[in-house]
Amino acid sequence: MLGTVLVTGGAKRIGREICLRLSAEGFSIAIHYRNSEPDANLLVREIESNGGNACALHCDLNDDDSAKVMFQEATDNLGQVVGIVNNASYFAFDRIENLSEGVWLEHMKVNAFTPLVLIGELSKSSKEGSWVVNVLDFKVESPNADYLSYTSSRFAMYGLTSALALDLAPITRVNSVAPGHVLTSDVLDEDSLALVQSQSPLGFGPTVSDVAESVAFLATSPSITGQTIFVDSGERLRQMAHDPSFV
Repeated sequence: MLGTVLVTGGAKRIGREICLRLSAEGFSIAIHYRNSEPDANLLVREIESNGGNACALHCDLNDDDSAKVMFQEATDNLGQVVGIVNNASYFAFDRIENLSEGVWLEHMKVNAFTPLVLIGELSKSSKEGSWVVNVLDFKVESPNADYLSYTSSRFAMYGLTSALALDLAPITRVNSVAPGHVLTSDVLDEDSLALVQSQSPLGFGPTVSDVAESVAFLATSPSITGQTIFVDSGERLRQMAHDPSFV
């Protein structure tokens, strides 16, 4: 095994595919979940049935002290953590006209501050060759004022990817992937998703496998740091006044 990778939000959706892909690469996988314990345990069994090593770890990322405990639990269960995939996110709609301090702070806590805490824990314990991949959003290159607090939290990690890549070199590499519209959501059903994806410059949308493949590429590319890969079929090139979910 190549060491342990902690994947936040790893039990479902894009996180699940990332866990499977990194396990296939040879990493042991610590799967973080908040409310998806059955999915996390099922994924552990799937990884183990394929010959890999995995464990499921519960944590509320609003509590950074609990995040530090989770990091140590990953090490205790599977061995030294060599990589972190900051995939979990808080995602709620707001705009400037209904901005709320509580919504702003929760986005910043879950999507920016606690990921930084986890990166800090990695930097304290890691040896040369450790790495971080932050999962962001194509909106950092195609911004609009919908989901304002969420987008701001993504901008924070987008900038900090470069800052930390410089600060933590040469021990730890820090990169990001920024997906476009990949999956359905509460505001995007299957038909709407297909329409949004069909309007990308490439005429189709990215898949969860595309995102996971980019994470694995960054995890195993020792000379790449401070980079963001946009896995969006060129969607960021379509500058729009509103989020495509509402168009």
